[in-house]
Amino acid sequence: MGRWYNRSEILERRRAGRRWREVLSAYSILVVDDDPLVLDVVAKILAAPGCTVLTARDGAEALQKLGERSVELMITDLIMPGLDGVQLGIQAKLMHPYLHIIYITGFADIAKRARYGRVLHKPIRLAELIQTVKSEMMAA
Repeated sequence: MGRWYNRSEILERRRAGRRWREVLSAYSILVVDDDPLVLDVVAKILAAPGCTVLTARDGAEALQKLGERSVELMITDLIMPGLDGVQLGIQAKLMHPYLHIIYITGFADIAKRARYGRVLHKPIRLAELIQTVKSEMMAA
C-alpha cells in the first residue's frame, strides 16, 4: 500500500517538480543511439519537462552536432557501428571538457571501457534514467 502525504508534503513535491522542470529547461541534451526506438523514447522522455533535446543516429553525426552547438549532457549508446560510444565520449570531451556523459549499454564487459561518465545498463528503467539525468544536471 502507498504512503499518504499531508498537504504540505504534496505542495513541496509540486514545488520540487517545478524547480526540476525549470532547471532542465535551461539545458540541452544530445541523445545518440543507432536504435531508432531507443533514440525516440529517450528523446521524448527528456523533452517532456521542457529540455532541448538533439538526436544523432551515430557517433559521426553526434560529433557534427557537437561542433555546431554546445550541449550540457550527452547520453550515448556504447555499441554503435563506426565510432562507438567510448570513442565518441573521448572526442566529445576534447571538444567540450565540461560535458557530462551518460553511457547506455547492454554489455557489462564493454561498460568497463567507458570513461568520463556514468553507465546505465539496458534495459533502462525510466526512474533510473530520470534520476541519473537529474544528478548530472545538478552537478553541472
